[in-house]
This record gives sequence, C-alpha cells and structure tokens, in this order.
Amino acid sequence: MRERFRIGLGAALPAALLLLLGSVEVIAAVLLPAFCHELGHLLALWLLGLHIRSIRMELRGFCIEYYGSCSAVGHALAAAAGPFAGFAWAWAASAIGQRTGLEWLSLSAGVSLLLSLFNLLPALPLDGGRIVLALSCAVLGDRRGERVTEALSLFVGAALLGAGVWLMLRQRGVAVLAAAIWLLLYQENGRGLVKRGEMI
Repeated sequence: MRERFRIGLGAALPAALLLLLGSVEVIAAVLLPAFCHELGHLLALWLLGLHIRSIRMELRGFCIEYYGSCSAVGHALAAAAGPFAGFAWAWAASAIGQRTGLEWLSLSAGVSLLLSLFNLLPALPLDGGRIVLALSCAVLGDRRGERVTEALSLFVGAALLGAGVWLMLRQRGVAVLAAAIWLLLYQENGRGLVKRGEMI
C-alpha cells in the first residue's frame, strides 16, 4: 500500500534555501500562501465527494492524487480552488497587514497573488493546465484534449522563456526565466496525470 503522504528528496532543496535565506517572517510569508492554496484544493475535493489517494511534496510542489467519480467541470473546479483560495489569502493578508502594520503579511499577500496568477497559466503541470485539460478532454475527447493541452503548455512555457530571457538581458532579474525553465522541465507528456486517479 502506498504512503498517503510523502516528501520527496527534490523538496529538500527549496526547503533548505528557504530556511537558509529567510527569517521566520519570510518563511511564514511563503508557507502560508502555499498552505492556503493546498487547503483550497482539499476543500474542493471534499465538497465534490472525491477521495485523496496520496499527497506528495516534490521539487515541483505539492501533488495531490485523488480518485472518484466527477464531471469535467468538477475536475476543473478542484484545480481552480487552489488559486482562488490563494486570492482569498492575498486579500485577507493585505487587509490585515495594512491595519496592523505587519510587513510580512503584506509580503505574504504579494507572494500569494503571484503564486495564484502563475498557477492559472494554461500549462501543465499548473492548475490552469489541469483546468484546460479537463474541459478540452470533455469537449474534444481524451486524445485530442491531451494533445491540445500539451501543445498549449509548450507554447506557454516557450513564451515565458522568451519573456524571461528578455527581462534578464535588461537586468530585471531572472525570476521569470527560472519559472519558465521549471515549467518546461515538467512538460514530459502530461507528467503527473493519472487516468484513474487524477492529480492537482
């Protein structure tokens, strides 16, 4: 029987960097948006009557594998719930941060907003890609839906890579370039998709 919760070796690298470079406030500012994001997915799965098979923490982030009967719209809603929970946290953290003057909450709001927007990009393995996959498979059939989603994922990744290189050459940081490389590294033919146990 597979473990229901597992932390992969790949997750150790970002965790170590966060602990090394961040104060307690910075760590909280990063971890709270991630927690709210995953909580949004879990709540949506519970409301849809779906069941958790496993939760894995990897270099590409948290991966929730689930199973159960659900419509394409249900799968799309389960994927969208994470980013929308992130938007809710961004709003709450920003409001509380302004009232209390706690700078780390304002930072957390910004992190949550960026994380949610990035996750809504229509590219696998992001939540936006999962939404496109669920809906395109329902409309076009599984094979065509997968091909459309994979092509769109590669296009989005390539466009992000181009934007990242352009920004780097103008000395505006490498964050977008790093995000594009990460995104393209996980384009392996729908990696993470499990037909009888979907994943978000």
